Amino acid sequence: MKKKKLLDLSSREKIYTFSVGVTGRCNAFCNYCHYYANRNRESVAYDISTEQFIAYMDFIHYWCERIEGITSYRFSGGDPMVLGDRLFELAKIGFQKTGLHPFILTAGKELNKKWVDKAIQSQISHVFVSVENPFRPNKGAPNPFKVVESIKEYNSSQMPIVPGVCVIPNDCFKDLYKICEWFYKELGEIPLICEVNYSTYKTPTDDEWLALEDNLPFVIKDFFPQTKLNLFSSVVPEYAYNGKDPYVFDLNLENTHGITEHNYKSKLDGFIEKLKTVNYPKLDCVKVECPWHEYCQNVKWYWKDNVGQCLNHKIDDYCRFKRIVSDAYYRNLVDSNHPATLCRI
Repeated sequence: MKKKKLLDLSSREKIYTFSVGVTGRCNAFCNYCHYYANRNRESVAYDISTEQFIAYMDFIHYWCERIEGITSYRFSGGDPMVLGDRLFELAKIGFQKTGLHPFILTAGKELNKKWVDKAIQSQISHVFVSVENPFRPNKGAPNPFKVVESIKEYNSSQMPIVPGVCVIPNDCFKDLYKICEWFYKELGEIPLICEVNYSTYKTPTDDEWLALEDNLPFVIKDFFPQTKLNLFSSVVPEYAYNGKDPYVFDLNLENTHGITEHNYKSKLDGFIEKLKTVNYPKLDCVKVECPWHEYCQNVKWYWKDNVGQCLNHKIDDYCRFKRIVSDAYYRNLVDSNHPATLCRI
């Protein structure tokens, strides 16, 4: 990937993904879960109403008619699979309303042949299954070895079931290559690798930063030619999405945007800019000499959320992540003599 292409911001195609919260219930208990970090699990243990779901689908359909770019939507939660057969009913309604097939985000605990057979006959396009770090799985999460075996057993061209997200705590940065190698050997592909973020985020130690810096070049060198790599996409979406410009917007269970069957058209006015401001706030970095400056104009909101962490410290961490990951990609894919970026926010 050439630097000129990366920095041509005006031509980057937009990718919009709506994350439709269809339930607040979940049968996993991951202790880093961002969904329950600011929600009481019992108070959100309900499912979306059909009326609210239809309003969301009408909104997405109206959006697609008027907004340029690639638009998709996914069912999230909680865990959508706890809805049972109603999930397939929602997928049918969603397709009828939007002409788009939804996909599913799940921890995969309910994945079995009966479910997959029904999914093949439904309007669901594919399933992303989050998988734990196999070398130190979270105690409350589904067993990663069982989940991977389920993916291997049920994945097919009729219903692609593929690894979604693997969350890597800071002290496992040293295992990043080993983790990617394990997934590639087992599945022939590597899930989206994500840092622990949101309110459970902690600043890496100096040794952890060095471990990340040491592992990344080998991961990119050995696996980029073989499979898609999506490493820390909240930090470097330009690499993770092949130069495109991705945005994820929540249409949540609580309907915080106030979208109804009567007002969904008027809600579109200013919707993109409003959500970008909230979900992807400006970083306001003045270090224009930094080679990655143009890709730091906006950041995922949790990098500017000071819950549990000094805000300035978290932004410093984002900057360091950005420099380490961008340098590793660029050095491997474009210029092997690219020096380490020394600019700091």
